[in-house]
Amino acid sequence: MATHHNSLLDPVPVVLRPQIKDALEDILQSAPFRTSRQCQDMFRYIVEHSLAGSDESLRERVIGIEVFGRIPDYDTAEDPVVRVRAADVRKRLAQYYQAQDREPGGWKIDIPTGSYRARFHPSDLASPEIPAPLPVLIPSMEADPSTVETIPVSSARPGRRKLVWAFALVAGCVAVALAGVLLTRTSYPVTPFDLFWAPVLENSRPVLVCTGSNRVYRLSEEARARYRKSHPSPENSAPNQEVLIPREELKNLTGQDFFPVTDTYLTIGDASATAQISSLFTSRHHPYDLRFGSDLSFGDLREGSAVLIGAFNNSWTLNMTDSLRFVFDQGDSAQMHVQDRFDASRAWWPKLSDGRFIEDYAIVSRILESKTGRVLVIIAGLGHSGTRAAGDFVTSPQLIADLVKQAPKDWNRKNLQVVLHTKIVNNVPGSPTVVAAYYW
Repeated sequence: MATHHNSLLDPVPVVLRPQIKDALEDILQSAPFRTSRQCQDMFRYIVEHSLAGSDESLRERVIGIEVFGRIPDYDTAEDPVVRVRAADVRKRLAQYYQAQDREPGGWKIDIPTGSYRARFHPSDLASPEIPAPLPVLIPSMEADPSTVETIPVSSARPGRRKLVWAFALVAGCVAVALAGVLLTRTSYPVTPFDLFWAPVLENSRPVLVCTGSNRVYRLSEEARARYRKSHPSPENSAPNQEVLIPREELKNLTGQDFFPVTDTYLTIGDASATAQISSLFTSRHHPYDLRFGSDLSFGDLREGSAVLIGAFNNSWTLNMTDSLRFVFDQGDSAQMHVQDRFDASRAWWPKLSDGRFIEDYAIVSRILESKTGRVLVIIAGLGHSGTRAAGDFVTSPQLIADLVKQAPKDWNRKNLQVVLHTKIVNNVPGSPTVVAAYYW
């Protein structure tokens, strides 16, 4: 008869629930979860309501309202915070169980894709079976290769087993020695690009990649319904396509018709830089963790290396760079610019045409021991096109190589800041050029 194991397809007996709650607390305090309050809150909510069998509470809209403070009629299609965080929770669970050496008798918790209901399994279900021993080939130095004898380890006589292991040990030593010789004779040049990123990658912990979230206000469902009723969609428009309400129509709306959307929208420049940094870490097989600035604490930044993306939509960038030589500043003017704090006469201002950037500036900073005590790389422009250009710069081996041609010989062991300039056509930045650099 097959053994039946409990999951939430079958309600968990009350007597077992304290064990599952203990497992929950252990997971919440683990390294993958303790760096994200939002993931902790969502995972706790899902587990507790799953244990209680509260299916109505495990719907996307309800979770958005109860966990993330969204308004009751918020648009889940436009604000996918629950789906995004659920994917993040699943990823962190996988990291937790990958690192966890669980003993039989514990509990494993998972959240199946496409559902917000947790499942609970005894951890011994995941215990791998020990594979049967493979046969070992014992070649004779003088024998014909076709007469090699195959001896299963499990059935070999004691004396023959010792010979098998002795041969395996000798073969292993020879392989290690040959590998050492090959590695010694094969040298791979270390490039300036490698040296630039080496301080970030030498820490085995996931690199925090943090970007800001832009200020966005959306119309409520009721306001959009009123507008659609008085302004029918053109016949050739796609059904359900979002309509941009003209500015002159906004006078008919009130503040109650709008609600803020946070941790959702990125500029194309920030998204591009984030994608390039993520691709870099993936190619180097180094783990990373994507975050919004609001889902980050100073304690998180003290755990390991971090990359901060964006300036005026990312308070961490402004906070971590305010004492450096090159800073983002407004001063007595109405326009933000890059300022040299060591020389008040040096400043770099963007150029605009019809309200759009046609020239932008950015700052790239690599701080080996920042305010957090950890390595920080900061990529930020005055506008989002500048941030995109800065992302191009730090992920280009050729541009980094060109930079260090004018750098001190020991630049790789120093902090550095670089001011970049880029020309923009149709919101697309050109190749960035260095206008100032500082090493200390």
